[in-house]
Amino acid sequence: MPSLPAPHAPCKSSAIRGTFAALAAFALASSAQATVVTWNLNPTGKDGAVGSTSTTSGYSITANGFTVGNPNTPLGLYFKNQGPDETGLGIVGPADRELQGNGMYPTQFIQFGVSSIIAQGFTDGKLEIGSVQADSNDTFVVWGSSTLGDPGHQIGGVYNSSSAMVFISIADFTSYNFISIGALSGDVLPVAFQANLAPIPEMSALYPLIGLIAAVGCTQLLRRRRQSQLLHIED
Repeated sequence: MPSLPAPHAPCKSSAIRGTFAALAAFALASSAQATVVTWNLNPTGKDGAVGSTSTTSGYSITANGFTVGNPNTPLGLYFKNQGPDETGLGIVGPADRELQGNGMYPTQFIQFGVSSIIAQGFTDGKLEIGSVQADSNDTFVVWGSSTLGDPGHQIGGVYNSSSAMVFISIADFTSYNFISIGALSGDVLPVAFQANLAPIPEMSALYPLIGLIAAVGCTQLLRRRRQSQLLHIED
């Protein structure tokens, strides 16, 4: 697959950018275990242009749409709700609001900003993609990069209908600021993003360390007292 054109300076219009809060899909709630967090990319099941979205709490990722060209140009995002495997985050323009591919390379892509959640300790990023149909020969690819508007380099191989509606792992997830998705052939629709939040040690796991610190402190205190007593005797 040929390299994609150089990126255009990113547009900051709220009409082409979305911010998605984690929808509290905390699968492993224990503080001693990793917490699985899922971002639903169409959280309220809308069917229409994204417009302005925001979050006031929780973990968040951003999404931006781009048309592949020379340069890549910003493209509006679209909430699509047309059935169980066709509810997610698409784009304005195409009649079906999904990411298109021309058989050789994607014609659009959606890029997710993940640097903030990586900084918060998230690992093992995954993407769930819908509307990947075998009879339409729908395929898609994933990229990682450090620059908004530049998809970067391809991660993994070419995915087909066998990867529809399942979370696929993103190799070396924590090495990137942005993760992008695009169709190689046919059309596809991003549905959800998922990552693991590193566990916080339980207090019981800290007890041995606390005990060791206390023991060292007591030893130092007794040593100082012993030295003080010896000084008094010598005087």
